[in-house]
Amino acid sequence: MIADLLPEEIPNITLFIEQETQRFLKNEELIKSQWKQSLVTSGLWFDLVRNIEKAVKKCGKKFQRNHRLFAHQLFDGYDALFTINCLIEYSLTEDCNQRLRLAIHLLFGIDPFIVTTPQIK
Repeated sequence: MIADLLPEEIPNITLFIEQETQRFLKNEELIKSQWKQSLVTSGLWFDLVRNIEKAVKKCGKKFQRNHRLFAHQLFDGYDALFTINCLIEYSLTEDCNQRLRLAIHLLFGIDPFIVTTPQIK
C-alpha cells in the first residue's frame, strides 16, 4: 500500500531498511544480551533481520519498478514485523517526509515494536 501511495519513497525506505539490518547485525550480541522478555525472542528477531537483509540484497534495486515485489519480499509473514518496525523507526527521523510519516503512523502506529538502542558500557 505504501509503495502504491508514495512510490518515490521506495528508494529511501529500502536504504533505511538496509541500514537497519546492518545496525542490528553489527550489534547482534550486545542487543541479544540486553533483550527483554517479550513475545518475540531475540532469536526470532534476528531470523527476521537476516530474511529481510537477503531480500533487500537480492531484490532491492527492483523494488522501485515492482511494487508487488516490494510488498511480497518485505511484508511476507512474520518478516513484516521487522519491516514495519523499520518503517516506524524511519518515520521518527528527520529524513522521512511528512506524507510518508502520516501514512506510517496511520497504518502502524508511532511506537516501535522493539526498543533496540544498545546500552554501551
